[in-house]
Amino acid sequence: MPAVASLPPPAPGPAALRRRSFSPASASLRRAASGGGSSWRSERRLMSELERTVTAGAAERVIRGYVGTKSERAALAALSRLLMDSDPLAVPFYEAVTQARWFKWSSIHAAAVAALLEANGTAEESRSLIADSAARLESGADLALFFCDLMAAFSSRGLKRRAMDFYAQLRAMPTPLAGGGKTYMAMIKSLCMLGLAAEAEEALKEMVSLGYQPDAFQFGLVAKCYGKAGQLAEMERVIASMSDAGIRLGTGAANIVLSCYSACREHEKMLAWLKKMWKLHVAPTTKAYNFVLNSCPTLVSMARQLDPSLPLSAAQLVRKLKSASPWPAEAEVVQELLAASSVLNKAMVWSETEVKLNLHGFSITSAYVLMLQWVDAVKGGHTLPLEVSVVCGVGKHSDVRGEPKVRELAQEVLSRMGSPLRLSARNKGRLVAKRDRVKQWLATEWTSVVPEESTDQLSNASDQQTFLPILLRKLGQFFSSFVAVSR
Repeated sequence: MPAVASLPPPAPGPAALRRRSFSPASASLRRAASGGGSSWRSERRLMSELERTVTAGAAERVIRGYVGTKSERAALAALSRLLMDSDPLAVPFYEAVTQARWFKWSSIHAAAVAALLEANGTAEESRSLIADSAARLESGADLALFFCDLMAAFSSRGLKRRAMDFYAQLRAMPTPLAGGGKTYMAMIKSLCMLGLAAEAEEALKEMVSLGYQPDAFQFGLVAKCYGKAGQLAEMERVIASMSDAGIRLGTGAANIVLSCYSACREHEKMLAWLKKMWKLHVAPTTKAYNFVLNSCPTLVSMARQLDPSLPLSAAQLVRKLKSASPWPAEAEVVQELLAASSVLNKAMVWSETEVKLNLHGFSITSAYVLMLQWVDAVKGGHTLPLEVSVVCGVGKHSDVRGEPKVRELAQEVLSRMGSPLRLSARNKGRLVAKRDRVKQWLATEWTSVVPEESTDQLSNASDQQTFLPILLRKLGQFFSSFVAVSR
């Protein structure tokens, strides 16, 4: 296969600017190589070499050395990451991959590189790569799949007009489409990426009429495409048609419906859908938990602002939402989720040695509600193990810089409850306490700082009354940070 033309070397400039131009590639390769089986030591050497390069030619030599010595899996993982990050070094990296002894042509990679070339303003090289790739394909099925991959790659970069050109070429092929069901599946996915829900549904119907059997994933893609456009009636119709095709409603489709309802803040529809899920024995997942709770404005505001009147139990939370929320169904939706235990059971580990709540993957709002569920579960447990902990992380995977928000929330809520859980000296993302102290704590009763009757509207007087307890609590947290206690 002809090699892809390399990008021209960058214009001369200060060393700092030259290093900066390669830093995205370094970050991408670091993540990709670590996930592709490459050792950290060799990958770190690669990063250092790329940082020292001053021309594109030097960077290409480093890349070729990497591809030539690493496994196929590691090299392809690095290529995929570079393409996802739209890094210009993906082009010379792909050229190096095509010359490796283990290289096997991939429709997805070729389409992605072609789209990147077009997005970078080198349309002629993109068309040359597409023509060379199409010429090597012997069957109509392979060519049809290539067109689908081109549609997906170009649409993901906002090149909708070019993506529609490939769709036209795909439709110009003999009917039924070469490649059969596999081609239809790829075409439906590509059309949904373009936001063409009606066209994707027509392809889905055509696929069924020709005797090909779609699965839940294709129905879900079309339904989500309608839902993202706010066409909830069409989304519901597509989901309902799954049963006509003999496909059972699964977790993926259920989550799609909840995500679309949550985007439109359709709390009544969410409530009805959750009840339907119970009847069909489809348990909510972590994603569903986040979707639903993040769509509750009153709850989100309470969890983020950490108001002094923040409810400290699930029962208090529901009562507060019923009295304060302008959305009538918001409290019922939260209550419906609180009644379920599937998410808590997955997030909680209860063994002979410890009971642990893992808050990874939860939003601030979801973490708050889950903690209330967890405390109720711990209080209702028969025998506590030796150690109790809450794992909240240190914010490495958060999109928000600064103090880890979930950890801050967990510390604040547990502190207001009078909990003995404190940050571990060995793990700053873990709150921990011993069994005896937790048992003493659970034997006490705690309420919000502000009386429940006044939680709806706080007056200036009540703010002044709560100032001293809050100040004392903050001072206690400040001085306790100097005590390195590992439990």
